[in-house]
Amino acid sequence: MENKIKTKFSVASEEGIAVLQMLGEKRGQEKYTGLLNTSQLEEYLFEKFNTPTIISNLNTFSNQLIIVYVEDQPAGYAYLSGNGTVPEAFKDKRLIHLEDFEVLDAYKSTGAREILLEKCLNVCKSYEALKIIENAEAGDNIAFYEQYGFQQSGSAVINIAGFNLPSLILIKTNF
Repeated sequence: MENKIKTKFSVASEEGIAVLQMLGEKRGQEKYTGLLNTSQLEEYLFEKFNTPTIISNLNTFSNQLIIVYVEDQPAGYAYLSGNGTVPEAFKDKRLIHLEDFEVLDAYKSTGAREILLEKCLNVCKSYEALKIIENAEAGDNIAFYEQYGFQQSGSAVINIAGFNLPSLILIKTNF
């Protein structure tokens, strides 16, 4: 039997906030344990997933949060935003930013990651470009995005709680 996978848009309700906090904290620990020390990780998780920040982000008109569920269990999320740095080559285009795209490790082989990205691409059809910044050393993630038509468009450095993470800018233009 296949896993039952579904996506839902989330809002700044108590339930939506709690689900995002749980997913964000679990995924943050999966992603950054060993890279950040304990205090850096705690600082990052607090700054990114505290209730006022989440409410502010979700109540901004140009932002959207999509949660993916596997067998009714929250498995990951995608956070789209109309705000962010636009590469020079895309200044005259309607561009949206995929600020976060995270699926818990336990659900990576369920199809949840693919369903979530396909939902994002469908949501972004009214835009001319979709941008994501990904850890330069996450070759499997970069290959995943490239199979959906994303192309490398430059490099960036992301600061995670004082740790500079070399990253790549990936952009998809054909929907």
